[in-house]
Amino acid sequence: METNVPSTMPVTLDDIVFEHRNKDYGAYNLRKTYTATMNRSMWIGIAIFSGLFITSYIFAHQEEADEKATLVDLTVTTIKEPEIPPVQPLPEPEPPKPIEPIQSVKYVPPKVVETTEKEEAPPTLQEIEVAAISTVTKAGLPPEGITDVPPAEAPPVEKKIAEVEESNEAFLHVEVQPTFVGGTSELYKFLSKTLKYPPVAQRANIEGRVYMSFIVEKDGSITDIQVVKSVGFGLDEEATRTVKLMPKWNPGKQNGRNVRVKFTIPVTFKLE
Repeated sequence: METNVPSTMPVTLDDIVFEHRNKDYGAYNLRKTYTATMNRSMWIGIAIFSGLFITSYIFAHQEEADEKATLVDLTVTTIKEPEIPPVQPLPEPEPPKPIEPIQSVKYVPPKVVETTEKEEAPPTLQEIEVAAISTVTKAGLPPEGITDVPPAEAPPVEKKIAEVEESNEAFLHVEVQPTFVGGTSELYKFLSKTLKYPPVAQRANIEGRVYMSFIVEKDGSITDIQVVKSVGFGLDEEATRTVKLMPKWNPGKQNGRNVRVKFTIPVTFKLE
């Protein structure tokens, strides 16, 4: 028994898929040209990438060459100094005019002597009005303006050292401010250990900062404690109690002496 074998056999997967189908459909042509299209696209992409790389490389080297050329082409030019015009000599000053002597009359202060031998009389009022008072009498021009009278010897002044009275005034700013013993950190430690949060303020969830003012005395003790800024709910009373328990401070100083200084601190209440 003989079997009829067709003369044309499918040779590719596309021929098998599109066997007994319309091969004029676009998918068949796309499958047959896919490999060639991909290879052509790959080579075109490689060519474009290579062109961009080479172009950027050339431009980079061109910029370096331009920078080097700019640095090499720098030249040093000498600047001509401006011509200084010759200094003209100053004209010689005119010689001073001779000063003519001024007419004066000898003034003789009165003296108390035992004898009147060879006593020289003082000048008259008319002579004083037309002549300057001097130690000798000589002829000359009449003086212009008011004549000077020789000052009399002033009696010696006794220097008295004034006693500085210590003032009881409370200063706000002094040369050396009062400080808590140990510094500010020790003050905060003292406040955190001594303060007790009032239960009323805790239940009402009240927080705040009470500003307290007081006077640091000359011996460092604390007096005149007052609430400057109040919060309420028992916080003011607790801050006052804590300030009263503070130990002595280092007193403030003005001109080397201990003085009274008014000080203000904030007492902070905050719930954890």
